[in-house]
Amino acid sequence: MRTLYTFIGYYLTLVLFGLCGLVLSLLALPAGLFPSTERRERFFQRIIHRHFSVFIAWTSFARLFHVRFHGLERLPPGRSGLIVAANHPGLVDITCLLARLPEAICIFKPAIRHNPVLGLAAHRAGYLANDGGHGLVRRAIKKLTAGHTLVIFPEGTRTPPGTKLLPLKPGFILMAQQADVPVQLVHIACTHPVLAKGRAWWKLPPLPATADVTIGPCLHIAADADIARVTAWIADWLRTPESAEPPACTEAAGVVLCTVPSASTS
Repeated sequence: MRTLYTFIGYYLTLVLFGLCGLVLSLLALPAGLFPSTERRERFFQRIIHRHFSVFIAWTSFARLFHVRFHGLERLPPGRSGLIVAANHPGLVDITCLLARLPEAICIFKPAIRHNPVLGLAAHRAGYLANDGGHGLVRRAIKKLTAGHTLVIFPEGTRTPPGTKLLPLKPGFILMAQQADVPVQLVHIACTHPVLAKGRAWWKLPPLPATADVTIGPCLHIAADADIARVTAWIADWLRTPESAEPPACTEAAGVVLCTVPSASTS
């Protein structure tokens, strides 16, 4: 009976997610008649946030996929510009993060532009297409200096099952330095690979599963910091956050590592 329930629940959840995504696209369609503004982008960011919040609540209620958040009080409040950098074990990672970040953008594959479920709403929310090159970095820096929160997966793709972490792409460090914004580290660990690399989304994954999303240190990176050393330290933390937690406030490799004062989050 449990196997049948999981089978029905998983595919019903996919259908519900797709239908809600289509509703978002229909809402975003008439918005294209007007010029893009920061106010409109933040409106769609909040709409997507609520969509993902409901999705995470549903998967938990249905006992399919439960997300436990640790240290949410560490997330900096306000609209002062922030990079949220996390490891990437599965496609559901961005859903978990945006469900707790009311106004945030991310970087998506260019093919998603034509996705009827995600494309239009992502475009209206100001998400950045990963077309590669310096253009992406410039657009990201512009968003960050305007006070946006950017969610990024420095590995560039999902971590294959059985691998702790792929080599990090250091572009996000350059973005943080140029925009003069902090980098908030987040570690995601799943009991089972859900929507993992190498597995088609329509294949039933091992369920139920649990994801632990741990908010780590917030890094203020000096403009003259050694990018290679900083990237190596971040990679070490993302591999083993339990043993790499820094003291309350120290300096290492040109990085000021400090814990953000507690603040309530949405």
